Amino acid sequence: MTTLILMRHGVAEDHAPGGDAARALTARGRERAAQAAAGLVALGLAPDLVLCSPLVRCAQTAQEVAGATGCPVQHDDRLAPGMTTDALLDAVLEHPGAGVVLACSHQPGLSYALADLTGCGMIAFRRPGAAVVRMDAIWAGGGELVAVLPPRVLRAASGA
Repeated sequence: MTTLILMRHGVAEDHAPGGDAARALTARGRERAAQAAAGLVALGLAPDLVLCSPLVRCAQTAQEVAGATGCPVQHDDRLAPGMTTDALLDAVLEHPGAGVVLACSHQPGLSYALADLTGCGMIAFRRPGAAVVRMDAIWAGGGELVAVLPPRVLRAASGA
């Protein structure tokens, strides 16, 4: 069984000279990402591995999680905007030894993947919110929604 944590990146700047892919977290976005990471740890949800979109805002959010948990980060182009459920599952399947995998990505791909994995319907992800899915089988429909963790819940769990 694998626990999959789906997480949306933190709040990013509106524009960047390098285009959308180069948009970095704002100072508040970085602070909130660090609080969300601390909240995951406080809730006992420290991942063994963080997979993230290669876009700067996801990489920075993933680094906050890695810093709080000591786990490695792996950038994966399949988690970029437009991510599909199949692409996400392919990425997770490449790490069979990881019991808890956090995937940091973008909307609306995260909502679609959550719905496909659990049948729970569409749930929006605020920045940097998360959802926890217990995967009895790594395929669409093979998961059970354990928790939806909006940013305010993660902040509260962190003590912020």
